[in-house]
Amino acid sequence: MNILLAPLEGITTYVYRNALNKYYGGIDCYYTPFLTATHLKGREKRDVLPANNPELNLIPQILTNEPETFLCITDQLAELGYKKVNLNLGCPSGTVISKKRGAGFLTEPKSLYAFLDKVLNNLNGVELSLKTRIGFEFLSEWEDLLDIYKSFPLSEIIIHPRLRNELYAGSVHIEEFQKAFEMIPDSTNIIYNGDITSIKSLKQVINAIREVSPDYPERHDFSVMVGRGIIRNPELANVLKKYAVSSSEDVSPEAYISAANRPLVDPKISDKNTFRKFMNEIMENYITEMSNEKHVVMKMKELWIYFAEGLSLDKKLLKEILKTSRLPEYKSLVQMI
Repeated sequence: MNILLAPLEGITTYVYRNALNKYYGGIDCYYTPFLTATHLKGREKRDVLPANNPELNLIPQILTNEPETFLCITDQLAELGYKKVNLNLGCPSGTVISKKRGAGFLTEPKSLYAFLDKVLNNLNGVELSLKTRIGFEFLSEWEDLLDIYKSFPLSEIIIHPRLRNELYAGSVHIEEFQKAFEMIPDSTNIIYNGDITSIKSLKQVINAIREVSPDYPERHDFSVMVGRGIIRNPELANVLKKYAVSSSEDVSPEAYISAANRPLVDPKISDKNTFRKFMNEIMENYITEMSNEKHVVMKMKELWIYFAEGLSLDKKLLKEILKTSRLPEYKSLVQMI
């Protein structure tokens, strides 16, 4: 099983990705937070530079509804050596959808078809993948979107089976995810994304896929995209891989990778020493990246909001961390954990 790390704006930067890969591993492919600028520069360019992602299988994600902009960004990425790019059709942010981007683009099926047609006729050998929701407001939109997607030679479709208006609340519509197997050609890899935070949730997804495609979860390229679950607990990817291996009789013991000696349980963050090194490296690299200590502290606080659950962190201590804006005070508070 391949595990893909979902992009989270402001979180999964190259600083975070490199530290996660060094101390935990288990991620087969990383996706950048979305790119929007016609000309790559500053923060966006630093995030995709191969020199800043030396050991990572990285796919840049682009957010636009203009084919010319998409092709312009893709050309720059191709010059850096990238062979695949991803189109964001899933972001539910109000500021994004107001411009008919992300999940907002799903409300314009004719424009979306025209966009894909122009882009795929001008990519010059670069592969295109999509990350999509199943509609904006109504489940009935999904089959129309699948009709569009099946018309194009997409390398992969990453499906978050929620409507835009559902944001991240309520249960995913696994039955709508299953429809993709019936309509999308085998040449396009179908990847599940959404609420994988434990062995139990992964098992539910695998069982649902088997109902419509019995051999799919055993294919060598079976992939799931995980986001918030791994941000909360960086050990999760290896635990999920161990479960996937142990539930398949056809996989050799070598495939356990570094997860082989870990307990097969839904974990909290258990190795505090590794976690301390992981967090310190992120902090030190942000200090190098940024000149303003308040910006460094802000980055670290964003991470602690996620880590608080994986560490069962005391709410009062978390509140103190989130209140601080000075690096020395932040360091002092973190030492108390």
